[in-house]
Amino acid sequence: MERPHFDIVASGKRMRQIRKQRNLSVKQVMEYMGFESTQAVYKWEAGKCYPQADNLVALAILYHVSPMELLVEEDLVSSSVCVQGKIAA
Repeated sequence: MERPHFDIVASGKRMRQIRKQRNLSVKQVMEYMGFESTQAVYKWEAGKCYPQADNLVALAILYHVSPMELLVEEDLVSSSVCVQGKIAA
């Protein structure tokens, strides 16, 4: 069995997408997480870093998803094919 590898930028985009689907603001996430500023949430969503394990689980609970649903495996990103200059999944 091979260890999975995750795409940090695609994972950040997914976190942002799920947050928006839940109609939550970055400030609401910040308050729920007990942070002093929104910086960490923006870094996660920009694909600059991953949340620590405890924060990933807390985020998943807030969003009502499993922690794995917040992450995108590299194989899933690279399996998209380019068709006539457009990306198709």
